[in-house]
Amino acid sequence: MADTPRFERILVTNDDGIDAPGLRVAEALAASLGREVWVVAPEHDQSGVGQAISLHQPLRHYARGERRYALSGTPADCVMFALAHWFADAPPDLVISGVNCGANLSDAVMYSGTVGAVLAAAHLGVPAVALSQAFRVRDEIDWAPVQTLGERIIRRLVQRQPDHVCWNINFPALPAEAIRAARVTRQIEGSVPRPVLKAGEDGRGLPYHWLEFRRAPDAVTHPQSDVVALAEGYVSVMPLQTSRCDEDRAQAGWQIGELQL
Repeated sequence: MADTPRFERILVTNDDGIDAPGLRVAEALAASLGREVWVVAPEHDQSGVGQAISLHQPLRHYARGERRYALSGTPADCVMFALAHWFADAPPDLVISGVNCGANLSDAVMYSGTVGAVLAAAHLGVPAVALSQAFRVRDEIDWAPVQTLGERIIRRLVQRQPDHVCWNINFPALPAEAIRAARVTRQIEGSVPRPVLKAGEDGRGLPYHWLEFRRAPDAVTHPQSDVVALAEGYVSVMPLQTSRCDEDRAQAGWQIGELQL
């Protein structure tokens, strides 16, 4: 493995916000991979927004240090804003999104703002990786797995699969030295069986609801799933694609011909 950085410029973002501790972990990782690191992250927590972009309000950016900015938008906004503004002449060599506080697995992948950022980058042809760290206690997150293994995994993915541009990487809630290896995984349905509404009442007596998901990770038993990989002590490495089209069914339908109405 080469000691010199492969990447000239790296863009770092997340969905937990500019002040999230995982962002600092991602910045340090980016500095070990590239010569120049830029950070453009949401001003506030944007978890769960997926690949949403802001079309109904303007975007404002605020300097938070050298090549470091907070943006009043979503993670996908951050990527697009950065590419249009600071990277207008040439895109970054890599986008890193994260490190997310908590895993982004299976059913949660489509809702994740962390993943939404890398899909936004990949749609524009920029290589990107989403990084997430699982935990058992939110206030006691151990970032060591990402800090110890992140650089090695990203370099190997780029070296072995240079043509694939988008990855979702999840690290188990284990000491770094206890992690067995990395496993290429698949997104499997079943970990979020249904949505739940938690009702409440505000200070004026008006009702409101929090949207929640009841998770059932034990329902996912497919041996190649990301859920099983983390449970067995592996880093989950999932290749993502930018298209939501079911290509096999689309091709089969094309061969059958027109649908008569």
